[in-house]
Amino acid sequence: MSGGEFNCVASGGGGGHHHDDDDHGHGEHMSDLVYFQQRDATFYGAELALQYDVAPIWNGIWGVDGQYDFVRARFAGGENVPRIAPHRLGGGVYYHDANWFARVGLLHAFDQNEIGLNEIETPGYTLVNAEISYTTTIDVSARGATKAHVGVRGENLADQDILNHSSFKRREEVYLPGASVRAFGVISFN
Repeated sequence: MSGGEFNCVASGGGGGHHHDDDDHGHGEHMSDLVYFQQRDATFYGAELALQYDVAPIWNGIWGVDGQYDFVRARFAGGENVPRIAPHRLGGGVYYHDANWFARVGLLHAFDQNEIGLNEIETPGYTLVNAEISYTTTIDVSARGATKAHVGVRGENLADQDILNHSSFKRREEVYLPGASVRAFGVISFN
């Protein structure tokens, strides 16, 4: 696939161009700016996902799932397009029945060292996520509510320091959120 893509150059307070004699009063307090320029580029990639229900257990099914994805992109001149995500590989184990759903999974993002001009490499990471949730049908006469879904989800349970390669702030080491656990609930109405 071919199409226009961008070339970016950062400037401002984040280490780009700065002039002490700036007559606009911005000086060192000027915000970072990113300039984009359209260029011809070729992108290719793949995304694979699988899910296999292994066997019945209790009142439901347990199974395994997996995923793999990658994108590569080069400008017409041969250099790498910036801010392209790394290869990712993951999988998990799950259980589901008419009401319950539980899953524990891993997602590994590899080091990103296929970098564009003025970019920095980002290290790989492994996310550990888990969820357990319960869904039930509610009596329709109860003000129109028909279904309730509640649960607990844990994300980045290994508390990895994760730099998002597509972020403009990765050079400043602005990490994605650390370990978190949250409760959630959804009530559906007709």
